[in-house]
Order: sequence, then structure tokens, then C-alpha cells
Amino acid sequence: MLNRLMSAALTGCLLLLAGSPAFAYYSKDSYEAEVSFESMVEIAEDTPDYILLPSYINRQLLYLAGPLQAAPKKAAAKNDAKVDVLGRHRDDKTGKHYVRYRYTGTFVLDNGLRDVVKVRLPLDLDGVWERSTDKCFSWGEKYRMAYFWAPLNKGCPLVEGVDYATSDATILARRANTANSSPAYERLANGNGEVRVVLTFGADEDRNGNISPDKNTDYNAGNYRDIRKFLVNQGFTGRIVPAVERERDCGNTKSLAASPGHVEEYVRTDGARKLVVRLFWGVTNIGEDSIAFFCMAKEAAERGSVFLYAGHSRVGLLDLAYMGEQIGAPIRMNKDQYQIYAFFGCSSYSYYNLSYFAAKASPADPEGTRNANIITNGITGSFGSMTDFTTKTLKPIFEWSARGTRTSWQQIMNSYSERFLTGVNGDQ
Repeated sequence: MLNRLMSAALTGCLLLLAGSPAFAYYSKDSYEAEVSFESMVEIAEDTPDYILLPSYINRQLLYLAGPLQAAPKKAAAKNDAKVDVLGRHRDDKTGKHYVRYRYTGTFVLDNGLRDVVKVRLPLDLDGVWERSTDKCFSWGEKYRMAYFWAPLNKGCPLVEGVDYATSDATILARRANTANSSPAYERLANGNGEVRVVLTFGADEDRNGNISPDKNTDYNAGNYRDIRKFLVNQGFTGRIVPAVERERDCGNTKSLAASPGHVEEYVRTDGARKLVVRLFWGVTNIGEDSIAFFCMAKEAAERGSVFLYAGHSRVGLLDLAYMGEQIGAPIRMNKDQYQIYAFFGCSSYSYYNLSYFAAKASPADPEGTRNANIITNGITGSFGSMTDFTTKTLKPIFEWSARGTRTSWQQIMNSYSERFLTGVNGDQ
């Protein structure tokens, strides 16, 4: 029931947009392309036309991610699709009613996918839950949700043509990856000559988020400790940042007392430049237990140069407007500051791409890409890779600050040890 309610709630998060801009992109294992497919979904006979998209088609498309990432050659959808309703029909044999539609949008695709992508989607959106078992989901014992739905898994009882439909998505227009580009290193520093970095590590299990990262067996606590050592080895000196100071910085109206998280600040001076890194550990979910994290996101958006998130993606619900509402203080993105965002979670390509660029947009930068780059995963990452991603994203920035070394985006993306269709978006 919880998963069903979550799917209904997420329907409103899947905005289907026409005419989305094509941002520059680079990845060592993937590329972007426009794709199109036709599919159908079972509907109630008396469903009015205006309900078809939000209540049926959008809800069905929540299942798109699972089969795409469970395939041998993987893909993920950007949240920019245009949907055209083609019509309704009644199956003469079963008496069931369906709506058919055409989907056209951007995918990020494994380099090995060239012509066609197999798309599998459930037909009966309520019945599929009743007929699915844990075997029908990747890591089904723990993550029984639409994002991990995988009907081809061994032992899954679902039947093609009865429980789900398979479509061939045609790759219409492949977009070339960038070849030689770099972060705008010089523009990372603010007017005070500071490069401010916010690193946030969310607990795998929320109950561990309020336990000190030093006495914690959570998967991500080890990554937090690794990054602390990395910062010290890079010449930073640190201190603990008390909750009262963070509340003052945040300007929020809700106390952090119930779930304060843990924050340390590390500082290094490179000539006239100062590097300030705030390192967060805590709960990074939705709701009041995550207010301390929301305040870190606010600090990054308003005062930061770099924001790295390592944790669960929360299927797109870590939205700037939502987080501002939760802390009682609007998050106003600094549109004049060049910033790098990196989301090392599950399919952050789908969830934290368009919305963060839109928040950076201004009359002088209508697409929001002049002052932002966003690093995303196309598919599910792993907690075991987060130290690798974090250190290899930060080290080029630290080396530029200390020695003027300019590592390209291509070199940074190619340095990551794991393959999760990870790429840099807005790569001008």
C-alpha cells in the first residue's frame, strides 16, 4: 500500500514537457539521444480525457526506469518528454479499455545501444502490484518500488502481453558528446576570493542519520570518514560546526534539535584564495527529520561554489522549492555564481537535471547552463562508489586552486572507476 501511495504522489512529479533545450553532455560510457515509442495502459471505461495523462500515462511512466536499468545495455529517461494521446480502444476478447500514446523525449544511453531500446511498462497499474512478487524488482526484498520494477527477472511470474507491454523505442537523433571542455575554475571563487564546497552524505538507513558518523556501521558513514581523511591529507584543517551556528546561517524557522545531523568545516588557504568545505552527515529524506540537510542545500544554492550529494535520490523529491518550504526559508539560487552540482544517487539524470538548471536561469542565461554544470548518474549507483566519485570530482578543483592545473571534464568523467551512465550536463 505504501508503494502504491508513493506512486500516486509521484505522478505529479513527472512533468511531461515539449521543446526542452538540449544541453551539452559528456560521459565515458553513454550519450544522449531523442527517442520515441508507442505504448498503452489500461484505463477505467468512463475516464475523462483530461485524466488520462496525470492518472494513467504519467503513473505508468514511473515504471520506465526499472526495465531500462535492468537491461544488459542500460538507459535512462530525462524528464523532458512530449506525450501525444493517440486514442482509446476496447479489447474485444477481454473487454478491457486502453489508451494508446506516443512518447518522444531524451534518453541517456549506453554506448552500445545504437538503433532500438526495449521499453517494458505495466498494463494494469493496480493489478501489477498484486501479481508482482519480490522477484519482480531489483533488490525486491528491500526496494519494492516502481523505480526497481524488473519483470524479466528470473522467478517473476508476470507475463508479457498480459501484465506488461513491450515496445521498441527508436533512437531518432543521436547527440554528440563534447570533446574538449573544462569546469570554469576561475569563476568558482566568490567576490571574497572563497571557493565554498558543501559535501552531504545521507544515511542509507534513516535511523543511522542521527548517530555520529564515527560510531556508525551505515554504508555511507564509511564514505564520510574516508572524505574527512581525504580533506586532511589535502592540507585542510577542521572544526565541528554546532547546530546553533547552522540554524543562524540557514535562517530557518524550524529547529534542528530533533535531527541535527553532524557537520564539520574544513579550511585551506591557497595564496589569496580560501577553500571552505562543509561536510554533512545525517538524514537526507523528505520530512522534518531532514531539515538539517535542507539547510545545507540552501547554503550550497545561495553561497556555495560546489555541491556534492551522496545518498538515496529520493526519486526527485529533493526539490529546491520543497526543501525551502520545509525549513520555512525560501531557497534562492545564486544565479550570478558559477556552481558545480554533483548528485551521486539513483538516476539523478532524470531527477536533478532540468529543475536545477531552471533554478539557475536568468534573462542573461535563459537555459541556466552558463553558471552551472550538473553531474548525474543515469542509473542506480552504489554506496561503495561514493568515495571514488567524491574524491575524483574534488581533487581537480583543489589542484587548480593550489597549482593552476586545469583538468578537463572529459578527464574527470573518465577517471571514475564505476560505470553508472555518469555524465556532466550543461558542459559548455
